[in-house]
Amino acid sequence: MNNSSDTVGNQTQPPPEATYFNVDEVVAWCFGFGVIDALIIISNTLAIVVFTRSKLLRKRTNYFLLCLAIADMMVGTISLPLFIHTLVVFTRGESSENLADIGIISTLLDIFSGFASVFALTAVSLERLYSVALPSWHRTTPKYVYFILVACVWALAGMLFCIKLFVYQKDIENDVFKKLIIVVFPLCLLVISLSYVGIWIKVVKRIHEKTKRTVEKDKKLATTLFLVTAIFVMTWVPFQAINLFYTKLCPDFLTCPKLIFTAVYLTKFMQYTNSFINPIIYTFKMPDFRRVLLSIFGRPSYGASTRATSRMITERRKRASTLRTSDSAEANGNCECAL
Repeated sequence: MNNSSDTVGNQTQPPPEATYFNVDEVVAWCFGFGVIDALIIISNTLAIVVFTRSKLLRKRTNYFLLCLAIADMMVGTISLPLFIHTLVVFTRGESSENLADIGIISTLLDIFSGFASVFALTAVSLERLYSVALPSWHRTTPKYVYFILVACVWALAGMLFCIKLFVYQKDIENDVFKKLIIVVFPLCLLVISLSYVGIWIKVVKRIHEKTKRTVEKDKKLATTLFLVTAIFVMTWVPFQAINLFYTKLCPDFLTCPKLIFTAVYLTKFMQYTNSFINPIIYTFKMPDFRRVLLSIFGRPSYGASTRATSRMITERRKRASTLRTSDSAEANGNCECAL
C-alpha cells in the first residue's frame, strides 16, 4: 500500500523528498526497487506458467497459489513500476495535476494488488488448516467452493480499492479508510498465525501415529509454516505501522525529518520483497512444482520420487538377472543329466 503519496493531490510546491534525497540516493533507491521488480516478475511468471501448463491445477489447493502468483505479478508489473515513477518525479521536485493523478492511480493499484496478495495468503493458510484438521471433508469439498473463495479474494481487494477511490473523491473521510485498514490487516495476520499454529499442533499430536519418514516431512512442514509467518510479519508490518502513524510522526510535510522518509521507503522496499519471496516459499519448495519447472527447461528432475523410481527399476533388473541366471543353471544341469 502506498498511502504515503496521499498528499500529492494537494501539493503546490516541491515535496520534502526533493530536498532530502540527492541524485545518487535517488538512483540507489530506483536500482534497489528495480532489482526487486525484476525478481518479482521472473519468479511469478515461472509460477504462473508452471501452474497453467501442467496438471498441478488438478489439486484444488493450487488455485489459491495461482491466485497469489497473479496478485504478486500485478505488484511487479503495475504497482512497483508506478511507485518508482512517482519516486523519481517527486524527488525531482516536479508537481502538476497529471503527476498527482499518477500518484493517485499508483496508490489505488498498490492497495488492490497488495491486499489481493494478503487475502490470498490468508486463504492459503485457512485451506491448509482445513486439509489437516478435517481431511475427509477436505477431500470431498467441491471445486465450486474454491472458485467462490478465489472470487472473494479479488472482491475484498476491490472493495478496499473502491473505498480509497471514494476517499480521493471526498465522498468518504480518510480516517474511515485508515480505521478499516487497522481492522483488516491485523485480522488477516491473526488468521494466518492462528491457522499455522493450529496446523503445527495437529502435526505434533500425530507424530506417534506416523513413520519416521512422515515425521521428517511434518518437521519440514512446520519449519516452512514458521518461515511463512515470520517473513510475512517482517515484510508487511513495518510499513503498515509507519503508514498509520505517518501524519503524527510528520505533521508538517515540508519540515519532516529525512529519517522518516528513509524509513518509509525502506519499509516499502521490504513490503515489495514479500511478492518475490511468496513464490519461492509456496511453489518452488513443492516437489511437483520443481519437477514440472525442470521439465519446461528440458532438464530431468532428480527429486525423491525420481530416486525411488530409479531404485525400484534397479531392483527389478537385479531380480530379472537372478532369474535368468538360475534358469540358465537349471538348463545346464538338465543337459549334464541327459549326458
